[in-house]
Amino acid sequence: MNIRLSATAVAVAAALPFATGALAAEEKIGETVVVTAARQPQRASEVLASVDVIERAEIEESGQSSLLELLGNRAGVQISSNGGPGKTSSLFMRGTNSNHTVLFVDGVRVGSATTGQAPFQNIPLDQIERVEILRGPASALYGADAVGGVVQVFTKKGEGGFRPELFVGAGTYETTDVSAGVSGAAGAWSYAFRAGQYETDGVSAKKGPFAARRVFHDYDPALDADRDGFRATTASGSLGFKFNNDHDLELNVLHAQTRNWYDGNGFNSRGGADVGNDDVAESIGLASRNRLTSNWTSTVRIAQSKDESSGFRDSFQFDTRQSQAVWQNDVKLPLGSALLAYEYLDQRVDSTTAFAKKGRRIESLLAGWNASLGQHQWQLNVRQDKNSQFGDETTYFASYGYKLTPLWSVSAALGTAFKAPTLNDLYYEDAFGNHGDPSLKPERSRNREAALKYDDGRHSASATYFNNRISNLIEWNAAPPTFAFVPEQTDDARIEGWEFAYAAKLYGFDVSTSIDLMDAKNLETGKRLHRRAREQGRLAISREVGPFRFGGELIGVGKRFDRAGEVNELSGYSLLNLFARYAVNRDWAIEARANNVLDRDYELAKGFNTLGAAVFVGVRYAPK
Repeated sequence: MNIRLSATAVAVAAALPFATGALAAEEKIGETVVVTAARQPQRASEVLASVDVIERAEIEESGQSSLLELLGNRAGVQISSNGGPGKTSSLFMRGTNSNHTVLFVDGVRVGSATTGQAPFQNIPLDQIERVEILRGPASALYGADAVGGVVQVFTKKGEGGFRPELFVGAGTYETTDVSAGVSGAAGAWSYAFRAGQYETDGVSAKKGPFAARRVFHDYDPALDADRDGFRATTASGSLGFKFNNDHDLELNVLHAQTRNWYDGNGFNSRGGADVGNDDVAESIGLASRNRLTSNWTSTVRIAQSKDESSGFRDSFQFDTRQSQAVWQNDVKLPLGSALLAYEYLDQRVDSTTAFAKKGRRIESLLAGWNASLGQHQWQLNVRQDKNSQFGDETTYFASYGYKLTPLWSVSAALGTAFKAPTLNDLYYEDAFGNHGDPSLKPERSRNREAALKYDDGRHSASATYFNNRISNLIEWNAAPPTFAFVPEQTDDARIEGWEFAYAAKLYGFDVSTSIDLMDAKNLETGKRLHRRAREQGRLAISREVGPFRFGGELIGVGKRFDRAGEVNELSGYSLLNLFARYAVNRDWAIEARANNVLDRDYELAKGFNTLGAAVFVGVRYAPK
């Protein structure tokens, strides 16, 4: 692997000290509990997998509007976007494809069966209490599509007395954000409800110049030169009932309805109107948790999610329904704990595209064992998925960790994953000659990784090496002689790299930094996979002084290529973001955020704009 560092990456890497002797930490970092890494609660310091956790306080400080923007440039994550907020976007976890990351909302799978992608750009931050990012193949835990990893979102749960909350904010690009909610508990009941609306005029999705021309009708270039806005109306709710200490029932709902304007590039509808689409992302789940014995807890969840997209000026429609049922059993053993589960997933599509098949069913059995003995720790998982379209698929994950000292540990892992081709991959057709291929085979991956970690409760640092080999990798590309877009499969792709991370509280400052070095390559052609940078880094520093909390982050991303075959180079870029918060009193706070302070002009997709310098100011009411 030959990876060269950009100047930005080198600068951030210099802030990643592994020698803690020169660091004078003053406070201890609080312990965090993680559930996504093993589908069971674990202390963060004991997790063998690569996991990142984003709590509500960090979400509020981020100044972002969507889950995609929050995840962008976190460790192991890269993104692309066709314009400003809400536009068609992609998330690449550890260099894998944009449909290789699975999204769960309160344990419910959400995404499109046609594209295979999760609607990260449409999930509002107003409704999110916590995010867990699991990097690396996770099909042995979560089934098909988890080739690159898993993102799990948790909405707010009710506890304590009645608590109202309110946020009102406004900023550049005619941006407004309003949200309100209540939460609490009374007797055996607990509840939490939130609602909000985010709206922005944004920027023109595409870059100019826009020349007048004729496609299906006369094209007015002014339609593409205008701003392309975005609006999201959202709500979430949680209602729980606790029968006793051993049995409880909980209902969780998330609904996001968005309208997104974009540039038609000559395909605008007649009458001089701009184009866009209406999207809906929704999840609803009912879970019953029952401790049947002192060592056995059973959880049954029934759920359904929606991913809907339709043109509000044109006639396209792509709607996905995923009906889900899970029965998970967690059993405490004399040594560690066991996991046994059954899952059922039914995916159905309603679309204006005449797909040859409009659904599939997957039934799954999975088992796991997590344990530790002295300095030794391990996690073992195996899963079999029975796909109504592609038959049986077995995946596994095995990880072993060893504590060298109370502060230092090493670990190694081996895991497999797979992805069934999406309905678009197989059956899509349109009037321009773009089409799928029904002969496509499932993608399969085999990942190896090793990690070195340090954690003294005040400083935490890690270095992780990974090597993921993917067979039958699917990439859409323009194929001669018509140059229509069609899916092509690569016999062998390799994604190899390093992840470095460090976090501490130093001299009153909260410091965290990460560096990703990665080589994602099609081994058949020797070319890099498109829109994956070889290096990226992030440095975040913040401090609290009396009622003030302030800080900033520096993000650096290396060059990428917009299309397969190393076509259309996208230059590297660096961004500086700043935030400040003033606690007026115990309940009220004023927040401010300045993003892209240096007003960098950069691209996440060739020919599409991104936001320049932006300022946002808000007032938050959240009684303690």
